[in-house]
Amino acid sequence: MAREFTSDDHGKNVVTGDGDRLGTVSEVREGRAHVERDENASLTDKVKSMLGWNDSDDTHELQQDHVDRVDENEVRLRQP
Repeated sequence: MAREFTSDDHGKNVVTGDGDRLGTVSEVREGRAHVERDENASLTDKVKSMLGWNDSDDTHELQQDHVDRVDENEVRLRQP
């Protein structure tokens, strides 16, 4: 991803490279996106490891280098 996250990214769906929804961008601060994970989202160990996320938190910071692309509706992650 070539750009920092902006306030325009607030509310966008965050999906895996396969299109599975993980959550929503709940906040953008200083170019960093914070994702509120869907309670029904199933994260594989591979995805959790790539993102550095664990099961104990509901909100996680999303690193730009994990993002494949951002369009008007979603943030799509790279394949792990």
